[in-house]
Amino acid sequence: MNKIVYNIFQGLVFILRKSPKFLRRGFFKLLAKFAYLVALKTNNIIELNLKLIFGRNISKEEIKEIQKYSYFNMLLWVQSLIENLDITNTELKNSVSIENKEIIDNVVEQNKPIILISAHFGNMEMLSTYVNKNVIKLCQVARQSNFKEIDEFIIKAREKSGSKIVFRDGAVKKLVKALIKKQAVSLIIDQNINSKDGTEVEFLGKKAYQSSTSATLARKFDAVIIPIAIFNEDDYKYKIKVYDAILPIKTNNEENDIKELSQLQANALSDIILEDKKQWFWPHKRFKSHYREIYEKNTNN
Repeated sequence: MNKIVYNIFQGLVFILRKSPKFLRRGFFKLLAKFAYLVALKTNNIIELNLKLIFGRNISKEEIKEIQKYSYFNMLLWVQSLIENLDITNTELKNSVSIENKEIIDNVVEQNKPIILISAHFGNMEMLSTYVNKNVIKLCQVARQSNFKEIDEFIIKAREKSGSKIVFRDGAVKKLVKALIKKQAVSLIIDQNINSKDGTEVEFLGKKAYQSSTSATLARKFDAVIIPIAIFNEDDYKYKIKVYDAILPIKTNNEENDIKELSQLQANALSDIILEDKKQWFWPHKRFKSHYREIYEKNTNN
């Protein structure tokens, strides 16, 4: 990244950190409204995904609402990444509540490795910050961008809460080390993936490929898979929900075990999304592996 551009970015982050909360949040709300007006291609992808899943059971008004909310939520991640650099744990606890924490505590007491799975849903930055500070330290997988400086900033911001960030390329070895030590790892598994690297599942009622990493690791290391999600509420409040654990499956048929575990995870994430569908990341071409034609026909790839 050009040094001048990065310095401008750092300057903007500094200004936003020092600004009053209402101005900072107003800035991101305004940016979200602007993004909705100009990102026509992304709006189209959101609409295509919603119509694929819900067909005639979703109105034009609800599609428009979800389109607008998608930009608000994406920028909320950025806003929280910045705000969490300075947040105190008291402020964090005042903003975030958690349900069913005992599910995680019980697995910890059993001294079993944990794999938390989640989706691009709600305010993921608040989820990881709260869990790392108040529930369990995580080894988290992140996607590497094309900008080294931005990646370094994100890693620094996220690791301030106590997490360990590893990039997707070469992440499996580091996840294995964590699980051997009976530590917790965190994976987001709701994005499109090719057939070589994933397992076919039914997700939101449609065929899709899903990363098999969590299923493979759970089977190999007897790790318990725990779905988790955070729901945005009014006035920048959040509720974390921990869902029933998915126990590892290990028979003589490894392929079937992986498929069964993968489907159980897909079911869990589908149920979470359907609790409040506007909070999921609809701009992603999630179903491209099986429904490529809807994207190619209606978008420029």
